[in-house]
Amino acid sequence: MKSLLSSVLFAALFVVNIYSQYTSPESVTFDSVYNRWLVTNSGGMIKQRSSNGTVTDFAPSASGSHALRIYNGNVYACYGTSIKGFSLSTGALVFNVQLTGSSFLNGMGIDNSGIAYISDFSSPKIYKLNLNTQAWWIFVPSPGGTPNGVYVDSPRNRLLVCFWGSNAAIKSVSLADSTVTLLTNTGYNNCDGIYLDRYDNVYVSSWSPSPAKILKYDINFANPVSIVINSGLSNPADIFIAKFRDTLAVPNAGNNTVTFHNINSLLSIQQLNSNVPDKFTLLQNYPNPFNPETIIKFDIPAGGMRSAKLTIYNSLGEAVRKVFDTELAPGSYEVSFNASELSTGVYFYSLQYGEQIQTKRMILVK
Repeated sequence: MKSLLSSVLFAALFVVNIYSQYTSPESVTFDSVYNRWLVTNSGGMIKQRSSNGTVTDFAPSASGSHALRIYNGNVYACYGTSIKGFSLSTGALVFNVQLTGSSFLNGMGIDNSGIAYISDFSSPKIYKLNLNTQAWWIFVPSPGGTPNGVYVDSPRNRLLVCFWGSNAAIKSVSLADSTVTLLTNTGYNNCDGIYLDRYDNVYVSSWSPSPAKILKYDINFANPVSIVINSGLSNPADIFIAKFRDTLAVPNAGNNTVTFHNINSLLSIQQLNSNVPDKFTLLQNYPNPFNPETIIKFDIPAGGMRSAKLTIYNSLGEAVRKVFDTELAPGSYEVSFNASELSTGVYFYSLQYGEQIQTKRMILVK
């Protein structure tokens, strides 16, 4: 059985759809009211992608638009030194405020009350703009680096900001007093966008070193980063997650595409600690027998980032579930496997790490 399992070809778990009807897309957001994606464009037009995949013009814009975000029936974007807003229903320009003294407005997050927090890339600052009154002011005059993507983490009363440059930083900014705190240095370069999924995992896009990557952190930045996606990207910019769909949208400014990735499969992977195990080990699941959930633990040894794939097979050697397919940092992990759609029987779970494969037997009893 083991030789049969090891000969099975492994397919990538992510369902990746690529759409290239854009010109240097920099930011993307999802409009739940009209069930469409909106994409900034360097070609003088914000694009819209409908639910059936049709891409058309949404609203005229100057070249170099960035940071699409939606609030109260409008979508807002950065245009050089101005913030413009367009009606979601008509595409008409309904808001235009210049932030005097700014140089290159790039990242933006908006809270539920209509307060926008905007990063200035070239003259490093973070601005605060009330979309209801048009009043604005400098919120963080010196963030300590080049701020890029901004996410409003309201439950923790802070901004999450990723930074450009080598060994790029991720920092928090207190919404109470604008205090800046370093959360982590990523070890990667030129971080562009930052967003949270519905389980409060943090995703960050990084341009380099090649290949470009999407990084994933826990909400407290307590564990080393794991790589969610490390291929098919090109200068991944201001990412967005449609939380109820578990869909990560990545505008790739380097190859004029937007890619959509199903991240649901990675939500249950938990890193137990940052200790580096001596060897690659797949542990016996528990409970076993189980119904319908069980925990699978495994150890990833030192040696850098490598691909890890966990697949479930039935007694005939047929793949019935691909639990995850990603790159993981060294450490000890566990993943919850739910077999509610499978029938009673003997199954095998196989973990491939680089060129190594380990397989164990488990029993589902309903």
